[in-house]
Amino acid sequence: MISSKMRLSRKLIIEGIIFPLFLLYACNEPSKPASYVARVNGSYLTEEDVSELIDSQFVSEKSRSSIIKSWVRREVLYQEAVKQGITDTKSFKKNIENSKRELAAAILLEKFSNSSIQVYTNEDLENYYNENQTSFRLPFNSYFLNRVNFLDKNTAVQFRTEVISSDWKQAADKFAKDTSLLNMANEILLPEQDIYPSKLLRILEGLYPLEISIVISDDRGYYTVVQLLDKYFAQTIPPFNAVKREVRKRYLSALAELNVEDYINDLFTKNEIEINN
Repeated sequence: MISSKMRLSRKLIIEGIIFPLFLLYACNEPSKPASYVARVNGSYLTEEDVSELIDSQFVSEKSRSSIIKSWVRREVLYQEAVKQGITDTKSFKKNIENSKRELAAAILLEKFSNSSIQVYTNEDLENYYNENQTSFRLPFNSYFLNRVNFLDKNTAVQFRTEVISSDWKQAADKFAKDTSLLNMANEILLPEQDIYPSKLLRILEGLYPLEISIVISDDRGYYTVVQLLDKYFAQTIPPFNAVKREVRKRYLSALAELNVEDYINDLFTKNEIEINN
């Protein structure tokens, strides 16, 4: 089974090629924009450019600042390279041409992967899990749980009461459209270091499977209720239902890579290829 690292490598190839090419053409901006985030001589980085480089609305201010500083650093180096005539050399033009080929190939494979319909069954996932059980061994103590966060304490208390009088699913359905609901996650497996706030971890340590926690507040103003489904110690292999999401993620990634290999092999048969040793 092909590793998901190959898919990641395609993404890194695309990002690694686009950024320098972006700088190459950004330097040739014909006029000064109305507003900009950064400038190096006559080259400008606009808010739109930053959005394209970040490709996410959830990036932190620290990461955004790092990306802008990286652009400035590369732009300074690029402009100095232009002054020294490096961009007019034969080797530079050859590297640009090779980069364009790699970028086109990477985008083609990404396009193929995104357009491929991946059909699978729950049995496929279970078989994949059974064949790769040891890879799902937990490095840390982990908790399998249901969790909900509210912005209002009274609503959180009402939700907890509903869970106790019925069950988690019915309560989740009843409060699904509540304006105070921040987020809800069902049947998630979390390592202990990812559980916040710390008092939630202490409470989970004292719960038994299917027990409901009290309403827990944190410094963000959120009110949390959790239901412990099970707990697993480090170095144990959790059952399929506890890691089903991760199994699905890995299986689809492996399936996508197999589809890509089949696609490439098919292209081989449609083209004249000759390799002289």
